[in-house]
Amino acid sequence: MSGFISSSDKDSLMRASYYQITRNFTKTVNRFVAFKDEDKLIEIPHGIGQRSKFIDLMIKYFESLEEYEKCNKLLKLKELVEMAGD
Repeated sequence: MSGFISSSDKDSLMRASYYQITRNFTKTVNRFVAFKDEDKLIEIPHGIGQRSKFIDLMIKYFESLEEYEKCNKLLKLKELVEMAGD
């Protein structure tokens, strides 16, 4: 992925996704919209195990930047996602 996207674009995408999925945990658990831009959105379906993998990817990214508060919030969301059957 890093070969196709600049570091600043990756950072923008990760931060936009972070704010999208952590804004409302209940909505995210029910309908995991990882990215939204006007009328376009990227949703990860329930029950295929990709939601928790996406959260893991985000945790790894924010750990590398030492943004541990974001990591903690993502871990809490991941726990809820897994309890819901992802």
